[in-house]
Amino acid sequence: MATALTSQVSKVPGATTRRVAIDSPTRGRSVQDPEALAGLLACPACETGTVSLSRRDGTLACRECALKFPVSQTDGAQLPWLFAEPTATRLDWKARYHGFLHANSLELERLRKAREDRQCSTTGQQRITRLLQAREQHRSQVCAILEPLDLDGIDWPADATDLLHGRLPRAQGLSSYRDNVFRDWSWDNGENEALLTAIGKVTATVPDAFAGSVLTLGAGACRLPYDIHRHNSTSLSVVLDLNPLLLQVASRVIQGNTIPLWEFPVAPLNASSFAVLRECSAPATLSSGKFCFVLGDALNPPFVRERFDTVVTPWLIDIIPQDLRSFIPRVNQCVRNGGIWVNAGSLAFFHKNEAWRYSQEEVLELLEQNGFEILAADRETVPYLQSPDSAYARFENMFSFAARKVRDVEVSPPTPYLPPWVLDSSLPVPSATETAVNSSNHLLKAQVLASIDGRRTIRQIGRIISRQYGLGKRETIHAVTRILIEAWERSGTGDLEKGL
Repeated sequence: MATALTSQVSKVPGATTRRVAIDSPTRGRSVQDPEALAGLLACPACETGTVSLSRRDGTLACRECALKFPVSQTDGAQLPWLFAEPTATRLDWKARYHGFLHANSLELERLRKAREDRQCSTTGQQRITRLLQAREQHRSQVCAILEPLDLDGIDWPADATDLLHGRLPRAQGLSSYRDNVFRDWSWDNGENEALLTAIGKVTATVPDAFAGSVLTLGAGACRLPYDIHRHNSTSLSVVLDLNPLLLQVASRVIQGNTIPLWEFPVAPLNASSFAVLRECSAPATLSSGKFCFVLGDALNPPFVRERFDTVVTPWLIDIIPQDLRSFIPRVNQCVRNGGIWVNAGSLAFFHKNEAWRYSQEEVLELLEQNGFEILAADRETVPYLQSPDSAYARFENMFSFAARKVRDVEVSPPTPYLPPWVLDSSLPVPSATETAVNSSNHLLKAQVLASIDGRRTIRQIGRIISRQYGLGKRETIHAVTRILIEAWERSGTGDLEKGL
């Protein structure tokens, strides 16, 4: 696979011809010691049993409920799937993986059509050709990165009802945080250093904050825990994230591999910036054997209680699909008494429930109410996901704090992402006004779009809909026109079919 990818790179106009391979052999000793997680893992399903490695088949299993957790192997690093519903979660990622492949196929077809546009200049055709070839290679790159996870090796069961319990948030896709990979391992634009400096400020009074065992929840592409581990006398680093692509890349680069990956900047500076081949690599190889990766849910951390000296949450607490009030006790149970919680990121809560959209003052109050003593808090404006090949630049006013655990608190059962009436088909569906309005809008849109046959005009579709709903002709034509405009705008291409 590496040879094929390398040979393709040289065909893209303007791309580097330097040899890179995503499956180059690891240069250092395995970054992950198989025994390093011993005694740390707890079952996220029953929450009472400990999880241990079976030397017979290489899987992890709960000693109480016997639930097995698969372990993906890649270049000496291990990625255990420690979710409450590991099979359901892997199948969900399989679906998202195939969703990525489908979206990529649609994008390739759109680019081929664009290249055939007779009004396109020679320069424009060269740009589109480069972008088309880069998108094709990007598909191969992602497939190669995920190949060790064997997502296609698991099949859907006859009854998929129970799989809803392992459903991931919609925002968690393979490409959702792709730019984090480039920021962490390629751009070298000072963002990683700025984050590390901000954390250093709030932990200045705790010189040994990172000397013991450190757990990073929502680690993403893992540059922050890598920097913490590298610059401190950290005895053990454990990183947890939902996204297998991010952890796959991190596990490879930390061991000294270089991974080529195409970036597609949101606002390209010039023709060559529409597709940029990046080489993702770490400044130095970690070979201590004490840096461990875990695929898991930060809302239900699969760890024995009070086993970590420090917990770090970078860019996490405002994006979790849960009330922060319920999440803080989960962090409390991960850290030992006297241990430290270090946070850095925004407070741009997205919840519809205004009661969950906390101010920084409320966040600090919640910490104190849930067993933490505030040591330091700070605001710092930092650059955020600023690609060197994009005209778009963003800054975040980041909120950081360091808090010491002073007492235990009661922890509520883990909250599923989906509501109870979805997980249990015997429960009534709530008659929320907003849900009813949205449902009726979706039904109207579905009927309008179903009436499109390539021959009917807006007026003819309007007459069909007016008879179904008993609406006036003008009102119906206006509604039909609005729906079709929305579909056309969603396509982003002027091609209505893309927005349907």
